[in-house]
Amino acid sequence: MEENLKNEDGTTASETEEPLFEVDSNDSLTIEKKLRVQDFELLRDRFNRAIVDIPDETNKTSERLTGLLNKEEFFEAFQSILDYNKYGNQLEKLFEKLNSKESGFINWNDFCAYMLQFYLEEDYANALRTIPFNTEPKIRHVPHNKLELSAKVLHLENPVKFINISKEGYLGLWTTNLNLEKTYSAAEEIDDTTTANVAGSGQTRRRAGMWITDAVYMSDAHKLVLASTSRDLRFFTISTEIFLEEYVIFGVKDVPTCLDYYPSRMNNNTESALIFGDDCGSIHILYFKKPTNYLFDPARKKTDSIKSDKTSTNNIQRIFWDELKDHDKFVRYVNMGPVHREYVRKILYVPHNNSIISSSGDSKNSLIIQTINKIKKSYIFRLYKGCECFDYNRELNILITGGADYLARIWNPYVTQKNTAILEGHHAAVIDIRINERLAQCYTFSKDAVVKAWDLKELFCLQTICVRFPSTLSGKTPSFGLFPMDLYLNRSNIHVDSLPGGLILACNDYLSLMKLGQDTSRDQNLIETHSAPISCAVYNPKLKHLITCADNSSIGAWDIESGRKAYMVLDAHDGEEITSIAIDRPCRKLATGARNGVIKIWNSANGQNLHTLPSAEDAEITGILFADNGVVTVGWSRKIVKYVNFISDDKTDDQNETVGVVLPKPDLTWRGSQIHRDDILCLEHLLPISNLMCTASYDGEINVWSTDTEKLVICLRKAPKGELRREPSNYRRSSSRRSNVRGPVPVDKLLFLRHRAKENMRLGTLLSSEAGNLHCWSLYSERKDMGMFYGPSKPGESILAMASDATNRYLICGDTLGEIRIWNIQDYCCTLAAPIPFDSKTPPLVHSWQAHETPIIFCEWTDYKGQGDFIITASTDHTARLWTIHGEQLGIFGQKQLWDIEGLFTSKETNDDEHEEESIENRETIPNVETKPTTNNKTNLPIPEITVSADDKNDQNLPPIINQPAKIRRPSEAVPSPGESPATSASSVGLGVTVERELHQQKLTRQERRHRFKDIDNRHLAKGGVCFTPFALLSTQDVDEVAVNTNCQMKPIVFDDYFPNTKDDLQPKPSVPPKSRLVLPTITTRQRTPT
Repeated sequence: MEENLKNEDGTTASETEEPLFEVDSNDSLTIEKKLRVQDFELLRDRFNRAIVDIPDETNKTSERLTGLLNKEEFFEAFQSILDYNKYGNQLEKLFEKLNSKESGFINWNDFCAYMLQFYLEEDYANALRTIPFNTEPKIRHVPHNKLELSAKVLHLENPVKFINISKEGYLGLWTTNLNLEKTYSAAEEIDDTTTANVAGSGQTRRRAGMWITDAVYMSDAHKLVLASTSRDLRFFTISTEIFLEEYVIFGVKDVPTCLDYYPSRMNNNTESALIFGDDCGSIHILYFKKPTNYLFDPARKKTDSIKSDKTSTNNIQRIFWDELKDHDKFVRYVNMGPVHREYVRKILYVPHNNSIISSSGDSKNSLIIQTINKIKKSYIFRLYKGCECFDYNRELNILITGGADYLARIWNPYVTQKNTAILEGHHAAVIDIRINERLAQCYTFSKDAVVKAWDLKELFCLQTICVRFPSTLSGKTPSFGLFPMDLYLNRSNIHVDSLPGGLILACNDYLSLMKLGQDTSRDQNLIETHSAPISCAVYNPKLKHLITCADNSSIGAWDIESGRKAYMVLDAHDGEEITSIAIDRPCRKLATGARNGVIKIWNSANGQNLHTLPSAEDAEITGILFADNGVVTVGWSRKIVKYVNFISDDKTDDQNETVGVVLPKPDLTWRGSQIHRDDILCLEHLLPISNLMCTASYDGEINVWSTDTEKLVICLRKAPKGELRREPSNYRRSSSRRSNVRGPVPVDKLLFLRHRAKENMRLGTLLSSEAGNLHCWSLYSERKDMGMFYGPSKPGESILAMASDATNRYLICGDTLGEIRIWNIQDYCCTLAAPIPFDSKTPPLVHSWQAHETPIIFCEWTDYKGQGDFIITASTDHTARLWTIHGEQLGIFGQKQLWDIEGLFTSKETNDDEHEEESIENRETIPNVETKPTTNNKTNLPIPEITVSADDKNDQNLPPIINQPAKIRRPSEAVPSPGESPATSASSVGLGVTVERELHQQKLTRQERRHRFKDIDNRHLAKGGVCFTPFALLSTQDVDEVAVNTNCQMKPIVFDDYFPNTKDDLQPKPSVPPKSRLVLPTITTRQRTPT
């Protein structure tokens, strides 16, 4: 009989879909979150009272140091604060994290530094933030630029359009999806014009070498203004149908370098203002009185005769600069005089106080805020390398400047002495800045094509995006105009489905659109480990951490026991994609390699960057190895690179007491010579079992090296002669197959079988994955290629991830379909008898399941304290997951709900063991029990009819205990029926002797308890109905004591009938005499006691 237990929300357990396991809110708190201020005071006193004698091996003496705690003392310090039985595992992990130097001692400063970093990361993780860009940048080529860069990008409103103006004067009109709609050419108009000099000689000249310096859109007049090095201002009426030049102001005294426009509809009066700065540092203002009708006096219109002959329909009004005073009815001119000593780089009109902000490269007058009427004193900001760009926002009352010193500074507009904050992180000059007042964010753009989004409230970097323009690849230096970025925000509430906003970027002859807001094409409830595809991963068995790296240059560490994030490093490689990661043998340091060839060394416990090693070439790193004397890397440079002795612990400074760190240059002098002729794709090693290292390249060549002598031990396969034709592909995203079937196949992955290599190196100890085929190699046998079979489930796929268990019994493979397949290779390629045959048979497939939606790039086997097998996977679908070896998903790293492996494992063992014990007890202890199900109309519970047998004895012995190993069952597996033999239904999972003994002891305890209380019919004791535990008797409050007749002989209650399962069981059976038959009363539902 089974009772539906009620949840807090009133639903039954069967109605709610419960997760596989769940951690209680109180139990899920870590040690760092449990500590209070009083606890820190107690720990500080304990550290201060600690005295340690450290022996000195050189002088054979001991040195007494204070403030150090060893592992035992560290645990004792927490005994009065935390329960060791509950937090012992976390304390051991905490000590290992703090003991990064492996000295066995930690001090108070190390403990406080770790806790401070932890709380900073917690604040960062709990802060409410909005990631501005959630889609990949869309890049388009600008063919009409004719290989010239874009001088300016801007946007039009109602409808939204983007315009790019090339340096030569070619314009392009783009839609919000960055589709080219129409092109215009202002260069032809400029080249054919006639310029009159001041004396009015009327000579014609071709304006060769003319460059556009800036452009601005007059939103109220619907005109586009272009400024050029020909010292003129040209006004065009632009729309999707026409592009017509109407006005030209020529003969300007100096070259206009920057423009800004303030429309009339936003002003209190009817005037609009066109402000521009020139190359001599002066600022000029043109006020248009009737911008919607005419900009200049139409009565004084003069047409160029040559232009009129060519296009009679296009009459351009040409205004000489000195004749502007004759148009005083339509335009008013104000000259603010020289403001800067260099050319004005950017200018901005501030309407609320009628002032102008201008910047230049001058170190003394880098940025100036001054009113037009010059009544108030000007605010002068001085920067060492000048001001390349700036942006101002009145709502937030901030001014942000960017310069050639790679920094963006935040200022109070009225405080010029010192900036309020500095935004660090760029590795090139900041060339443009935009402020988004809606989200309180700003976006900075640097010369290395990197965009950074900053939170202006918390002052930290939200996002870093390296825009991969084609002109930036292969080590090329990109070129930018003076105004390469524009921010558009949709201020209309009518068009809900329109573009919410975005950044438009220009680099050489390319444009890029970065849309703001969420990606509507993706499910927002989707759980992700990283916001970008995972590129590589590694497992730290000491701390039980999974370290993942993503394409957006981020590194994350995750605890496999709970799924909790240990730390996250954003922008680890300055926006470059991380392509390789490795961990050293003590599990103290991590090494990551990026696409640009840079190597970085990290502390595996807290993610602190220790060293940055320079790149040998601008080529992708595909493999890293921590050798005994340094780091070895391979990659697309086709070379084996060494970084020898970059940490020297012996070199110490006696005065400063610091460790000398030497960062060497990459060493290309590999003694075995650089024999790979193509890109090296993977690296595998046998350290510390053997000093062997294996490399494989794109052309299929596999070489085995000695890390000690750096000599070639054996070449398992040589590359074919001749140059290969290569298709552009990404090894982690798709299969490595080629269109040329006859050509060599790249090696995607290498794996050494370490346990098998310990036993006999003549066995098949090396596996290589090549276009889905898994080859087995022997290093010291007469036959090198010992076997081959196809791993993926479908043809044409590849295996990019391989792993094996501790005994090399199972081979775990992850393919490009996202499927995990586990093979039993215990006897595969293990033949030593000569002649050794080639094994082409496929080993037995044990398990397979669909783990991810996209290619799996990492898989690893691990166990939890020797109690079970687990598999960790990572894929390009942005997720890393934890599985059992049977394919049950425990969780996704990054999900909000944490898990508990130990609690799950214990609960499964307990539940399965209880089912087994109940079946054994029903079969052996009470063999004469038979039940007949009856139904009560009130409770709808099956009520058995109990029959007392007169032949039973009062003294029944304890049933024998079958020594049966514990077992983890999958949800699909059924509990063994009473008729089954326990030996046939149980299978050992290798939990260890200690665990099996504990479970056996639990079985003894439960059997003894059931035997002791088996004669109690608790339905008569608890009015709430059926109770499953005999201890419910202790909590019953309304049971009256009755007098018991001691002369009455009590007989044990036994069952005479079983539940009918077959037709034969339904046959009538002889019943016992009526005197010994007991019929139970009906059970009523429990009534709530009135209070």
